[in-house]
Amino acid sequence: MLAPGIAGGFLAGFRWQHAVLIVAWVSAYLAFMAIRGWLRPRHRQQFVVPALTYAGISLVSVVGLLVWRSGLLWWGVPLAVLLGASLVLISTGKERTVINDALLIGSSCLMTVVGATCQGLHGMELSSFWQVVGVAHAWLAAGVLAVYFWGTIFYVKTMIRERGKTGWYATSVIYHLVAVVCAFLLNGWIGAVGVLVAVRAMLVPRLWPRTKPAFIGVGEIGISTVLTVALCLTVTL
Repeated sequence: MLAPGIAGGFLAGFRWQHAVLIVAWVSAYLAFMAIRGWLRPRHRQQFVVPALTYAGISLVSVVGLLVWRSGLLWWGVPLAVLLGASLVLISTGKERTVINDALLIGSSCLMTVVGATCQGLHGMELSSFWQVVGVAHAWLAAGVLAVYFWGTIFYVKTMIRERGKTGWYATSVIYHLVAVVCAFLLNGWIGAVGVLVAVRAMLVPRLWPRTKPAFIGVGEIGISTVLTVALCLTVTL
């Protein structure tokens, strides 16, 4: 939730509006997760208050951002498509599929581009939106984050739900090795982070297959931080 917004903000030259954008996105995502819980047939009542609370925080933040840059409203279209498709999958019992995970990660990484381009969105004219939406470095940074986070889908599955299954492990390793090659084509620092991520994907499921989810999460926070810093230092607009 945090890495894409932070990276996008720093690519554009971080301003206080980027902090509001991050608050809006995080609270919207948490509201989405609460709504996802509400869609389950059991324990629906416990999700009502979180959904309303986070939705309210997000709404206030979004209104303030739209007053600042009304063109941000155009970004609601792709976000609505991605999150709407995810809700369809969730409502049909496909919450834990790779496709649903990919949709959620894609919507989050899109915030890199939103953060990097929001300052140039003057007015509601669609032409103004198209003038800033094609910023190559913003999409490049978003792509790097997406490749990393999509890789965590396979890695985490090899550690928990698909632990010990050769097919999933092989898929994870191949994915990460291809990602390393692509990362070095970008620059050496991103490539170095890619090597770290690939080594993790190859060794951890074999050497420490019973690692607790909490420790897996801490490791992901560390790598996400390193990657975000590398992006902010080496990819500029």
